[in-house]
Amino acid sequence: MKDVVYHGDAYACLSQLEDSSLSLVITSPPYWRQRDYGFKGQVGWESTPEDYIGRLIRVFQVLHRKLRDDGVFFLNVGDKYLSRYGKSHLLQIPYRLAYHLVHSAWRLEDVIIWYKPNHMPSPAKDRFTNAYEPVLVLTKSRKNRYFRLCSVVKVRLQQTPWLHTAVFPERLVEELIKRFRLEDGDIVVDPFAGTGTVAYVVRKLRRSLNPVKAYSVMIDRGEEYVRIIMERAGVKRLVRVEEEPYDWEPVRDGRIPEVEPLEVKTCRYGEVFIADDHETFLRALKGMASSGFREYHREDALYFYGVVRWSIESLYYAHAVIHEGYVLRNMIVASDGCNWYPVFMLARDTTITPYRFFLDRVRVKPKTAWAKDWWSTDFTGAAVKDSLGKKRRTGVVSSVLERYWDGFPMIVAVSWGDSSSIEPVIHPEEETRVMEGLKFKCPKCRFNLDKPYDPEGDVRCPGCGVELWRTIDTAPLIVEPPIAATLSNRPRIPARKSLVEKDLTKARNNRRGARSKFRRLDRLNWGASPGARKTIVGEYFIRVRLYKIEQPVVAMYLNLLRREKGLTIGRIVEKLPAGYRHTVGHWFRRDFGGSIPVPEDIPLLTKVLGEHGILRIIGKTALKLQTVKTSPKGKNPGDYIEIYKPVMLKRHLQKLYLPRVESEHKPFKHR
Repeated sequence: MKDVVYHGDAYACLSQLEDSSLSLVITSPPYWRQRDYGFKGQVGWESTPEDYIGRLIRVFQVLHRKLRDDGVFFLNVGDKYLSRYGKSHLLQIPYRLAYHLVHSAWRLEDVIIWYKPNHMPSPAKDRFTNAYEPVLVLTKSRKNRYFRLCSVVKVRLQQTPWLHTAVFPERLVEELIKRFRLEDGDIVVDPFAGTGTVAYVVRKLRRSLNPVKAYSVMIDRGEEYVRIIMERAGVKRLVRVEEEPYDWEPVRDGRIPEVEPLEVKTCRYGEVFIADDHETFLRALKGMASSGFREYHREDALYFYGVVRWSIESLYYAHAVIHEGYVLRNMIVASDGCNWYPVFMLARDTTITPYRFFLDRVRVKPKTAWAKDWWSTDFTGAAVKDSLGKKRRTGVVSSVLERYWDGFPMIVAVSWGDSSSIEPVIHPEEETRVMEGLKFKCPKCRFNLDKPYDPEGDVRCPGCGVELWRTIDTAPLIVEPPIAATLSNRPRIPARKSLVEKDLTKARNNRRGARSKFRRLDRLNWGASPGARKTIVGEYFIRVRLYKIEQPVVAMYLNLLRREKGLTIGRIVEKLPAGYRHTVGHWFRRDFGGSIPVPEDIPLLTKVLGEHGILRIIGKTALKLQTVKTSPKGKNPGDYIEIYKPVMLKRHLQKLYLPRVESEHKPFKHR
């Protein structure tokens, strides 16, 4: 027996193998709509997740025949969000696939959680960053060679020299093989082999101190991947297989079963409910659809529903909340490091208002400060991208005019090709303090308003009781952070032509002369290393609003200004150029269809509504450095939480939606 690589489609290649010949299967098929491998008919580019799941089930029916009765199938499948208007929904693809596999002759022995300590960061601020992936453990019969160890493995993502992120790091494959009694003569197969990590590990086992004479069968359709597998794992034998057409049916998923509803009603702002068993969990999910449950809770309430003694049905039916008017935003894994249970983060499927999610309260503080020698960094030639206006444009930094205390640029000259400008720059360590530094105060008693506008809450000032938002005079006062004064008070003026031209030649030369060991790599997949990403993509600046402010708050101010002038939205449209006909209405909406005027709209809007602080605030912009760095606020903790006891977990999750307790408010004292 020798290692072999089959070049062809997984279905056709598996069909070539002998029935009941495979001892162990370890694979990770292409995730749905995740990556285009460049050939027609590839797995992962089906039109719907239901079609994708149906196709994998068809392929794994062939695999079922080829697996020995005591064999084990380790299957890693990633999840995906359904992108759409409003709130995106987590599709639960791995668990829906597992559910349907169980109903087509497979046995589910375990679900292993692969936690990635160096998981990829995410810009998402209304959910947890994904930090893990499931590995389904499937068998044909009770008498198999799988033995349970910890149901959680902690394995870092692995960078490889191959043009591919190792979905299966070598250590993960080793961890999975530890859970299988591998014997001499066993055949290990990977139907979606990629760069051949499984074959590489099997070869290492044959050469270890306690060698096991097992052999690998790798299957992949990509010509380049076949070459990499053979080179990496030292495989000599190659079999080319013609494509074999096959049909499959999209799966049909059921709704939450008709069970006696359990309404959980303890807090209008949200709920944390950890059921002990699947039946109670299912009743609680059903209870969310009742009118009494909806009427009791706020539109922006956030829900965390978990189950300690879960089943595959628990993981499967969590997806079905989409049919009851809710979206699944995260499946959180609550773990003690070895065992785990799921907690589902749910919110109303509405475009009226965003749900409550105070991520800053649970961020993980950075272990080390982000330090860089800015004085020795030459920013001349750095790209500047502006997508804030009506037309996107790209420029370059032609000169640094003024610097901060540590050498980072404070004021730069930018050449936009046909024009130039002088732009202020936000210091990376001060981004949060500047961009999120606006304060809102009661116009009467100057009480600090934690939330200036609550679409469902009390519009009275907690300090003096005055009703807010009745007129523009009762709207909250806006106070800019002192740290932003240096930037916000500087006029944005065209740069002198001679000043720009002086350094423009140097800027172009700097861009041409950039060198990187990654520069010549084909952009098939650049890997998981933050350093690699930064070197390839490069550090660049983007033009952003100086302050982050919620759109409904802006709409409240604009509507009050409009009413004070006695203007309808239609009358405002008439006063603006014809191109604004379909834009103006969105400025005054307070739901997901609302938008904030771009800076170039502000002069026109000021002529119609008059001068006001809110127009100055939303009109201010600055440049911000785009790079891989640690946020001073800390990082998103991710959807893997090592808090196992439900009582402690409840306290932790409640921080994400509960309003500040009254003791945290300090009423304004007149002097």
